[in-house]
Amino acid sequence: MIWCKDPLQIVKKYSAWANNYKENQITIVYDTMWNGTRRMAEAIAEGIKKEDKEVVLKLFNIARSDKNDVITEVFKSKALLVGSPTINKGILSAVGGILEEMRGLGFKNKKAAAFGAYGWSGECIKIISERLKESGFELLNDGIREKWNPNDESIGNCIKFGRDIATQL
Repeated sequence: MIWCKDPLQIVKKYSAWANNYKENQITIVYDTMWNGTRRMAEAIAEGIKKEDKEVVLKLFNIARSDKNDVITEVFKSKALLVGSPTINKGILSAVGGILEEMRGLGFKNKKAAAFGAYGWSGECIKIISERLKESGFELLNDGIREKWNPNDESIGNCIKFGRDIATQL
């Protein structure tokens, strides 16, 4: 590409991008087995929007999204929320994959939190939180997990979680 008009514009953009760039945006990335984690993600987004109507929210089911699009939105965001159900004492592979991609990118001054549904053991929050810290994200809290497919009380907890996230940013 040749910049004919104001060629320094791209230098200014690169400078901004390299200097802990972030917009008033929060990205929520999740994968789900039985739609419990999806419902949590949607409720968390609802809570964020109730608290901050100006924030841009990007919601991605990572198993169905292009990872490059997701990484671009994470780059633009001030915070990232990552969710997965616990499966075999771990997290779903699509979530593990995107977290591994982010680890190598060295994001700076971005905040994050984990969420997920579980049946028996519930390790997903701890695993996601550890991977987020390894990737340079500052954790906002200990995350939220809800048992089985979230009921009305669990959805209310997720909305409150979203509101709390919005007030911390």
